[in-house]
Amino acid sequence: MLQNLKFASFVVVVLRFSVLQSVAVDPGTLTLAWDPNSDPSVVGYRLYDGIASQNYTNVMDVGSNLTATVSGLIPGATYFFAVTAYDNAGLESTFSGQISYSVPATAPRPLMLPSLFIAQNSSGLSVLSGIGPAGYAYDIYASMDFSSWLAVGTVTMDSSGTFQFTDGNSYGIPSRFYRLKQNTP
Repeated sequence: MLQNLKFASFVVVVLRFSVLQSVAVDPGTLTLAWDPNSDPSVVGYRLYDGIASQNYTNVMDVGSNLTATVSGLIPGATYFFAVTAYDNAGLESTFSGQISYSVPATAPRPLMLPSLFIAQNSSGLSVLSGIGPAGYAYDIYASMDFSSWLAVGTVTMDSSGTFQFTDGNSYGIPSRFYRLKQNTP
């Protein structure tokens, strides 16, 4: 008879990064890990889950892996998990001890870093545009040498998270560098 398993631990999925935003841990995704079954005839594991204790409605065959990632979990719901081991003949162990996970009701708000784009209009002036968190205000600084910076304006992201600013003092300057500095909130 195959031996029972015990969950070693469970860990929420690691951070995901993208170019413009860093999303904190995704509460709708969970990575589970368990100790291996010591029976040498074990060839794989199945992860069971459901929304009622010891009433598993989903099963995932994870092969010989000792971890599995479950995604698409519904915010506000509680899920229950157990693992079984199986051998080449398909004989399956009894369920491991059960663990549960309550998905946070609201997902964390993504952190959006501002992005700045620069173009030149037909009058030869620098036109800055960008995206960032709606309602955030930024001071715009300009430099020709990266060592001395001059405040040239302030912008506030509109409700769609965008802005546009024309630097009226940029005409005829061969190269000018810009940066944003958040001033509110």
